[in-house]
Amino acid sequence: MIPLRFLLSAAPVLASAHDFSAPPDSSRQQNPSLVTRGEGFFRSPLNVLPNPAPPKLIRGRQNEVTIENQFTGTRYGVDIEVGTPGQKLTLILDTGSPDTWVNPTCDTANVPDDCRSFPVYDWRKSSSLNATRVTDILVYGKGNATIQYVRESVKIGGATVRNQVIGVAFESHDIPLGILGLSPPIRGFNEYPYILDTMKDQKLINSRAFSMDLRTVDSPEGALIFGGVDTGKYIGSLAKLPMLPQNQTPRGADRYYVTMGGVGLTYPDGLVERSQELEVPVFLDSGGTLSRLPRRIYQAFASSFADTQYDPSTGFYFLDCNVADLEGSIDFYFGDKVINVPFNDFIWHVQGYCVLGVLPDDDGEPVLGDTFLRAAYVVFDQDNRNLHLAQAANCGSNIIAISTGPDAVPSATGRCTAPPPRPTSGNNNLDVTAERGPTATFTGVGPTGIDIGPGPVATRVSGTGPLGINPTGQSKAYSLKIDVWKAVVGALVVGLIM
Repeated sequence: MIPLRFLLSAAPVLASAHDFSAPPDSSRQQNPSLVTRGEGFFRSPLNVLPNPAPPKLIRGRQNEVTIENQFTGTRYGVDIEVGTPGQKLTLILDTGSPDTWVNPTCDTANVPDDCRSFPVYDWRKSSSLNATRVTDILVYGKGNATIQYVRESVKIGGATVRNQVIGVAFESHDIPLGILGLSPPIRGFNEYPYILDTMKDQKLINSRAFSMDLRTVDSPEGALIFGGVDTGKYIGSLAKLPMLPQNQTPRGADRYYVTMGGVGLTYPDGLVERSQELEVPVFLDSGGTLSRLPRRIYQAFASSFADTQYDPSTGFYFLDCNVADLEGSIDFYFGDKVINVPFNDFIWHVQGYCVLGVLPDDDGEPVLGDTFLRAAYVVFDQDNRNLHLAQAANCGSNIIAISTGPDAVPSATGRCTAPPPRPTSGNNNLDVTAERGPTATFTGVGPTGIDIGPGPVATRVSGTGPLGINPTGQSKAYSLKIDVWKAVVGALVVGLIM
């Protein structure tokens, strides 16, 4: 068999402008479906955001609670309402951090015009506001936010979460939207009740669990279902993968870590290459546009494509945009389960360029970001510390509630069927142990003014004293399970990852 790198003819890395234009507006004019709620789960219809002024720099989804496609780049947002009466906002969906906060500072955002195109929360107009004296500086892989905690009503997908602790930012950098955090508590214990905790306490869901379906880059919608699994969105069975204990994660942070057993490629001519058996801890992070993997896996993927050009300033590998139109996939192995990510979903289309959707992990925290998650249906079960994975698909909708106990996530087989298999032949010749240097260097001017997500939360600086909202009566901050340690540490830096 001839590897892909010899099958592809040389072509300019820069695609023509029409290659990455938004799909016709008809996809944005569909009538939204009715809000769906059931016993122990809820979701909302798709509300596609209008594109900001061109060029649109970020691709995303909106939620079921809807997650929406924003066409060039990758960012996944969730529409919510905050306050009474409800004020509509859009937040970044982030499985790499636990905190929910609103109102980024657009003047210091990485894409300020895009930031200004979204509404902000005005606490002066809410009758349900209960402000606290507790403040934090949340530091992410990219960017930070200085917030004051308040208690507010938050409406997601037709369900109202009462008296939820969220942050209101008074200064932020390099983050264009607020964040809906759905990760476990990074330190291994709750500083206060996060949004999944409150949903369960208020009996909106049975377990701290949700499912996520980002869909492909060409789909205008995806789904975030709290407390439920949609068997119309995946193929075959859900593979149960235990989350790594906190003391076994690479840097001691409690995240959605599982063990990846191998990687590979399926080429257009049917050749399947797989690596040797691996044990790579990876965490699933919807807040990261690209995946970040050990350097030699990153190099092995890049060397499998023809005419790649390495940009030393960013770590991006630019490649021929025609690759996205080929039948083939980047493959990820988890025990007996394999997730095949089509080339079109793994390649990042941005400002007329095509970028391989992986960067080297130089921080010791391998991440499977949106370039992986677009092809996976994932159920995140915090209560039982399991992730459930299947190949994503779309054949209608059939939501089953997640119950309680060790088998809370239903073991139902997906209703979708796999496409007819292509003739393939396989080997284990993808060597991810060898050091590979780039064969060509990119010398042009790459994409600018782009957002590749905040990345996982890393540290926080905690203190007391309002930043701009006067505390409401007797502050309820002191029932947030954070009063004691916040009063002690004051404004000391608390490293979540040492």
